[in-house]
Amino acid sequence: MQKQMKPMTEVVLKHKERQSVVEFATMLEAIAQKLKENGEFTFVQGTEQTIVSPTEPLKIEYSYTKKGDKHSFEIEFDWYTGTQAPKKMTIE
Repeated sequence: MQKQMKPMTEVVLKHKERQSVVEFATMLEAIAQKLKENGEFTFVQGTEQTIVSPTEPLKIEYSYTKKGDKHSFEIEFDWYTGTQAPKKMTIE
């Protein structure tokens, strides 16, 4: 039995910046609006563009953690494309 090789993780975009609560909320609203209207959104850093185009179904994870004075709230959504797309079960 051969062990299947796991694909390497590719970091396509990683960005950190400080924003006010209003700036962050505005960014979330822009992402939500683009997803509703176009099914995708684009991050732009200088002249570099990264298109995020999720497919159905999404797996959503919300996480709120505290460590001392530091609070962290994360929203993560995952999806699969191509042959890795989850298969639906049917009865024939």
